[in-house]
Amino acid sequence: MNRFKLIGKYDSIDLTSFFDEDLEIVNVPLITEKGMLCYGIGKVIKKMLDNKICPTEDGIDIMVLATLVYLADTRISRSIHSQDSWTREIEIQLPVINLERWNASSEDLARMLDFLTGDKWSIVFEQRERYFDDLLTCNEEQEEFEVVSLFSGGMDSLISTINYLEDRKKVVLISHAGDGFTKNAQTNIIKEFKEVYHDIMPLYLDLWMNFKKEFIPQGGVENTTRSRSFLFISFGVFAVSGVKGVNELKIPENGLIALNVPLDNLRVGSHSTRTTHPFYLEMWNKVLYNLGFNITVENPYWDKTKGEMANECRNKEFLFSVISKSVSCSSPIKATWQKLSPQHCGFCVPCLIRRAAMKKAFGLGNDCTEYTEESINTIVHSHSNATGIQLRSFQLAINRIKRQPNLAKILIHKPGPLSNDARYLEKLAEVYTRGLLEVDEFINSSLESERQV
Repeated sequence: MNRFKLIGKYDSIDLTSFFDEDLEIVNVPLITEKGMLCYGIGKVIKKMLDNKICPTEDGIDIMVLATLVYLADTRISRSIHSQDSWTREIEIQLPVINLERWNASSEDLARMLDFLTGDKWSIVFEQRERYFDDLLTCNEEQEEFEVVSLFSGGMDSLISTINYLEDRKKVVLISHAGDGFTKNAQTNIIKEFKEVYHDIMPLYLDLWMNFKKEFIPQGGVENTTRSRSFLFISFGVFAVSGVKGVNELKIPENGLIALNVPLDNLRVGSHSTRTTHPFYLEMWNKVLYNLGFNITVENPYWDKTKGEMANECRNKEFLFSVISKSVSCSSPIKATWQKLSPQHCGFCVPCLIRRAAMKKAFGLGNDCTEYTEESINTIVHSHSNATGIQLRSFQLAINRIKRQPNLAKILIHKPGPLSNDARYLEKLAEVYTRGLLEVDEFINSSLESERQV
């Protein structure tokens, strides 16, 4: 096991590392020989400028911080470098423009990352001497937009984007991908938008960021990618910092997934994602305010189930025609274990919520998504192995809520702190309950349908 310290360097183009007892110190280059920002950031800036979007120096700082966090998260193995097979100790050091403000926010940033990834983070800042005026200057008047929204290629962001386009909004979509399957989903859906909404097409800003396997010497590879939402949101903030007329970043996620209450007492570690949890987004807003950004982040669907989002979509016909191109599965690559191309497994938590949403919006039997395992009866009777364990967890959670409906008001607090506003907590408990019952209705209807075949 090693502790790691990653230091961002603007004065070097080569990665170097050395050990200090059990601390591995890694100097990470941030610019190329030509002075462009590395890891896809320079390409994104060029596309932004080409579309009259001018990001700020503070925007660069938050983007580079997220890059170092994502690098550490994906290239420091939990199994090798943690005492408990999960928690790692990671320090990030980064030069920034407004040193005083960043220093005042370092503890909040570390708390955010601890909450998000389950690791122990330390964030240290120093004065950045280099400015990027040459990279951030717009030669023309800035373009005005009405909405900036994250676009993952998933079902929720697809629905959200359709709604904005139906309302004739000028939209900027922010995407990140580190694998080909996710990237293909995003680009395939964008092509569909061009067919139907060619006169109001959104501006699509996409970031490809991936690191070779041995990027950090002795670090290994980590596939849990808990920090992906930190990178994703940082990229969104980076873009909004240069968008005229917008000071809010939309993060579309249904309420059941956003809360992500553990389905049973064993669902910890890799099962307990907090990527859009209300506390995490509140911490983002606190940090952005303290850093001087006139930007907030918001999940407009925090009180909706996935099925409600689909059912209330402003263009359900188009949604149905394109839905199979969206990705919900937690691990589509596992289909390759059965010598299949990457696809939805059909039995992980996101897949089950997706299938329940499709049933609610379009009726049972009308889900055109391809699943590795279609039969709910088969999944139910696989409760002792990986195929059925997550459905079994759903059944336990559903039965618990059916027996004690008021328990929802307590369970919503399990994943993390929440506001004390009574009406807000009531709505969270309601969306949690409705989300579980939506899955319950899908399971029961599917079992009944399969018995009749």
